Amino acid sequence: MAPAQQTVFITGCSPGGIGNALAREYHARGCKVIASARRPEALTDLAALGLETVLLDVDNEESVAAAVKSVSDITAGRLDILVNNAGTTYQMPLADVELSRLRALFETNLVSVVGLTNQLLPSLIQAKGLVVNISSASESLPFPFKGAYAMTKAALASYSRTLSVEVAPFGVRVLNVTTAFIQSQLGKRAPPPEWPTDSLYDSMRSLQQSAGSGQRMLPEAYAKQVVSESLKGAGWLELGPWRFGGTRETMMLGTLSGPMWVLGFLGSNWARFFMLRKWKFSILTDALARDKKTI
Repeated sequence: MAPAQQTVFITGCSPGGIGNALAREYHARGCKVIASARRPEALTDLAALGLETVLLDVDNEESVAAAVKSVSDITAGRLDILVNNAGTTYQMPLADVELSRLRALFETNLVSVVGLTNQLLPSLIQAKGLVVNISSASESLPFPFKGAYAMTKAALASYSRTLSVEVAPFGVRVLNVTTAFIQSQLGKRAPPPEWPTDSLYDSMRSLQQSAGSGQRMLPEAYAKQVVSESLKGAGWLELGPWRFGGTRETMMLGTLSGPMWVLGFLGSNWARFFMLRKWKFSILTDALARDKKTI
């Protein structure tokens, strides 16, 4: 008897991004894929391949409820994999963040994930399925001027860890994908906001990020590894803290993921030391010294 076709629901599937690549890869592996995005034109390429598509604005409760109903109807209430990929970013020194934008960022990157997952949990329990949360290496590393985004991803990683414990008795598993540098559309559709004119970091305003500025892992290569990991299933043996042959709880993937793992392993002091030098905060300290001399 052939195994049942696995059902997958993915958020944030606009062309050129991680979600789109994941949808294509799951489809290529024979899964029944339901791809979502806020705009219908962002889903035409996937619909042309034969994928199911639904509109979803993760920040809109009515949109979420309609999408959940569509997913339930398409899957007959049995969802094998939920991929929480939709998200946004916000680059700004922490001293200059707008609280309204910070709240909105948490709503999109964390609160909406919890809400959608909770609504789809009955379907995931029915299938003894898997929740895949797409996180970021910033969840544990202090990348300067990305602190607001990093806080949401740190919260998402914490959510993944606790959710994994709480849903385990129902046979549902959780995979948190810590993503390093990937070629994606995150942050490209809208340029980063300008720093305030009176920013404490004015002397660093024109400084370009050098980490990850070279060739990055392609979304297609990223998708192949994430999909392979997620399709392993529950495994053939779980012994104490070890799961043999099954999907891991966490994986780190992307350009420079190795050095980032090492930096995280070394601890916060080394991470702080590295970031202060990689982002050339000496520019700021020199500017402060010059200002002090002119007073």
